[in-house]
Amino acid sequence: MPPILGNSQRIEQVVVNLILNACQALPDAERAIAISTRYNRTTASAILVVRDEGVGIEPENLSRLTDPFFTTKRESGGTGLGLSVSDGIIKEHGGRIYFKSAPGAGTTVTLSIPVIKEEQTT
Repeated sequence: MPPILGNSQRIEQVVVNLILNACQALPDAERAIAISTRYNRTTASAILVVRDEGVGIEPENLSRLTDPFFTTKRESGGTGLGLSVSDGIIKEHGGRIYFKSAPGAGTTVTLSIPVIKEEQTT
């Protein structure tokens, strides 16, 4: 995996938030979370995928997930800031966050960040 240029603590904050969200979506201990990374040569991007076997997200909520203060977890203490802040951090690094989900079918979050180009290292 080629390196990315960025603040490791901020990227870690995003990854931890995605994993916590995935854990909170699991209805029971029999369900799993899968985390994978890869390099996309076509887009010269490092890719992180967090997939859960959780409750999923209603289609009408998918486009609002990164809106500040939007949450589907208000009753359990959610503030609606985690994904908004995470999206901002990834955009600061020139990347994007993508969501794919369906009720009862879990959620896949894909994070894409550009890798360092050779001319950036010299």
